[in-house]
Amino acid sequence: MNLSRYLTVLPVLIATTVFAAQSDLTADEMRTAEDTLRDLDSNISLQNRKALDEARELARFFQQVGAHYTAQSDAARGVDFARKSQAHAEAIATAVEAGDYDTAQDRLSDLTRSCKTCHEVYKTKK
Repeated sequence: MNLSRYLTVLPVLIATTVFAAQSDLTADEMRTAEDTLRDLDSNISLQNRKALDEARELARFFQQVGAHYTAQSDAARGVDFARKSQAHAEAIATAVEAGDYDTAQDRLSDLTRSCKTCHEVYKTKK
């Protein structure tokens, strides 16, 4: 699996993503999450412990995303995507904390796929 392929597509997906009700999640927050994900990928590749802070930041972000979707009466899939993404980010943090960067890279691939799938469901068609 080629993570760089996903990271190439991710900015386009995030740039065109509009959540069902954006009052709680702004485009700036999504861009910040995108930047953090990109930095996380780099720091995992470099085996830099800074990845731990980034993974934790993303876990908190996905907790916020989950709360956003929980407040929506018709967004059960969004809640599920957010929970899975949060779990992936937490697994990355656990792996980095243990110094297991290979597992962290695998969980990063899972996280990226989860983001991409959610964006495919919740983006606005142009």
